[in-house]
Amino acid sequence: MSFNPDKFERAKFEARTKVMTLFKDEKGVVSESALSECFDEGSDATWTVRGLSASELHRAMEAGSRQKTLGKVLQSIADNSEGVAAAKKILGFTGKETPGDIAKRIEMLVQGSVDPVMTLPQAVKLAENFPIEFYQLTNEITELTGMGFEHAKPQAALQKMTV
Repeated sequence: MSFNPDKFERAKFEARTKVMTLFKDEKGVVSESALSECFDEGSDATWTVRGLSASELHRAMEAGSRQKTLGKVLQSIADNSEGVAAAKKILGFTGKETPGDIAKRIEMLVQGSVDPVMTLPQAVKLAENFPIEFYQLTNEITELTGMGFEHAKPQAALQKMTV
């Protein structure tokens, strides 16, 4: 069987997604976590993630070096501006240097979170306070990314409504 470029060109693709139920072990037993209190009462504590495109993955992989460069720029203007603290918060700086892999994973979480949608400061806060959940989510995003996009599923036909 050979690759059919015409068929490939006509195909529509979408990111793979997965709904993760947090705080359950492999047997389905709910574990205690302070993060569970951040979900609405009675909710299933689910988090939907998706795989990343090549551009998104590259952006995540560059996050560590980008953060170092921005950190140097902010440090150089720190004495000249009162807005530096606010800028650091928006850019996800915590006052200490973030290792490259963590910076990459933070960017992956921001881009790969479908529900809830995460901002950079929220992803930083999650990483710092809930490292196990942070790694679970970003590991799943990595796995979905590695599987590539999937063929888009056709929308289900609407059933006829009787009046």
